[in-house]
Order: sequence, then structure tokens, then C-alpha cells
Amino acid sequence: MSAISEIRTLTIPLVTLAIIYVVSILFFHLVEGWDFLDAAYYTTVTLATVGYGDFTPQTSLGKIGAIILIFTGVSTALYVITHLGILREKTIDPHIQRRLQILRNLTALQTGEVDSSQLKKIKEKMAARNGDSKDRDEDRSRGFGRL
Repeated sequence: MSAISEIRTLTIPLVTLAIIYVVSILFFHLVEGWDFLDAAYYTTVTLATVGYGDFTPQTSLGKIGAIILIFTGVSTALYVITHLGILREKTIDPHIQRRLQILRNLTALQTGEVDSSQLKKIKEKMAARNGDSKDRDEDRSRGFGRL
């Protein structure tokens, strides 16, 4: 999946999160009688899973709203954050991606989660990599050690 399609995939969850945020602010303003800043503060603290406890719903309807906010808002926020991380990983510099792949391969070797065909591919890549002195010199000039 390309970075653009990942952004498109995030559009619906981001809009959903924005709607949950605005509706929650309005809900707590109307139901609990909080001013808009306090309602926004409570919604933000709840979505961030901080929970200072300085504002708590006092009405039964407010408590039900808080439960719904926790389940829908927090899960949507975590979904967005996770997919932003995936998007970031896909759009990072190819040089860093190559380094990450080497680290993943080394981890697989250390844990024994690699079969003989994968081991052969890894050895071939490492041999090809070690033979390319231009990339190695370029890496060192950027401040990267040898991996």
C-alpha cells in the first residue's frame, strides 16, 4: 500500500475522531453544564488517557457519555496513532529502511525464526552490501557506523 493510499485510509478515522471530539465537547457542555473550555479539556484528557480526575461527570447521563467516549474515542485515537506510525515507517528515507531491514534480519537470525532459504537470501544481501564500498563510504560520511 502506498503512502497516498495510507493517507486516504486515515481520512475516515481522522474525521471520525474529530466528530467524536466535537460531539463530546457539546455533550458535556449541555449535560454537565461545563463551559466549552472545561468540556474540551475533559475530552482531551480522556482521549489522551491521562485522567487527572479534576473533572468528572456528576450526572448518570454524563457518566454514560464518558463511558462511550472512552470506548469509542480512545480506540479511534489509538487506531489513528498506530496508522500514523505505519505511515511514517513507509515514508522514511530508503537508507533508513535498508538499515531497519538489516536489523530485522539480524533479529530473525538471533531468535532462530529464519529458514534456510531466508538465510541464503540474507547472506547474499550481506555479501552484496559488503562489496559496495561507495555506499559504505557514503554511510560513514553521514555519521552512520557499519551495520
